[in-house]
Amino acid sequence: MNILFVNRMMGVAWGGGENFDFQLARGLEAQGHRVTFLTAEGEAVRSGTETETVRTPYLRRYMYELAGRVRLIPGLIAEFDLQLFERAAMAVLPRIIKRRAIDVVQILALPRLAARLGPANVPVAMRFPGPPAWFHSRLLRSLAKRGVGLFAHGDTVGRLGALGIPAVEVPPGIDFALYGRPAAIDRGRLRTKIGAGPGITVLVSVGRMVPGKGHPFLLRAMKILRQKGKVDAHLVLAGDGPLRPQFERQCAESGLGDCVTFAGQLAAPAVAEWLAAADIFCLCSDYENYSNAALEAMASGLPVLAPRVGGFPLQIRDGDNGYLIEPGSERQFVERVNQLAHDPVLRLALGRGARRFSENFSWRSSAAQAAALYGRLGCR
Repeated sequence: MNILFVNRMMGVAWGGGENFDFQLARGLEAQGHRVTFLTAEGEAVRSGTETETVRTPYLRRYMYELAGRVRLIPGLIAEFDLQLFERAAMAVLPRIIKRRAIDVVQILALPRLAARLGPANVPVAMRFPGPPAWFHSRLLRSLAKRGVGLFAHGDTVGRLGALGIPAVEVPPGIDFALYGRPAAIDRGRLRTKIGAGPGITVLVSVGRMVPGKGHPFLLRAMKILRQKGKVDAHLVLAGDGPLRPQFERQCAESGLGDCVTFAGQLAAPAVAEWLAAADIFCLCSDYENYSNAALEAMASGLPVLAPRVGGFPLQIRDGDNGYLIEPGSERQFVERVNQLAHDPVLRLALGRGARRFSENFSWRSSAAQAAALYGRLGCR
């Protein structure tokens, strides 16, 4: 099959949705399919990816800057950003579909575009990386009736079902050749680089530095851990984004400069190295649908700490592969870090449980499920 993935952010800035699409595309290509991306023009497209681009302004930076400071406007900016991309994409889609002999178009969470694409006479699948906006519910039910293949994973599948929107579940996968704490990785080198000698517990968190990813919470918790905890800990924050300067100021004002490392935007091999060097993985987002970063940490044999929100309870089993904490509870977070830091046997047991859980996921399996969905839409 010739498959066209439409992903607005693939060329601009990567998050979980972009990583999912990229890895799914690689899995489909390994099965003999051909995948092309249509995205906004930018510099974030990875080499070796067949790509078509459209020129459209990136307005989300303003959404991130205003989030939490004013109401409604950030959401309106996000919607306008998507509408501009949809308009630009629709102007070129019919030509791309014809020129590349596309058999199926897969769209990342743009229901208006899926509705407009109907006259192009090509099967359409649409993936949701998280719950859709409430005002799209009626349109999504209509698209499902018209034969658009809807799929998602994690917490979103149940949320769509509750709205009367049928969706197939296609879970994320894991690159086990990359994640898995390989012996070739020098733990000591990375730990020495951040001054984490013997007796220091290293925590790693991976995520974009945008609203909702829990960075302020982690920095507050680290301050409490330093003041009242019973363990020396060092936090590594992997990721970048428009709020990084704000978080760096918070870190400096809290006196955490020597126990927090801002590692920046890292390629996957570098993320795997930090996971291999760490003792605990933590991700304290306000909401996660089903965290691929947590899965990669589990594949690396790390216990996971996360809040009891969204899809985290689907991933984390208390006392088996990590612990759930109540949202916003720095006290519970500090207690669990203290517990894990002082009990290496427990830490190892949870790490083994995390690895076992992660073995249920592979990009090969995810790609096969996506291809089966395309087949049900009439593609061969």
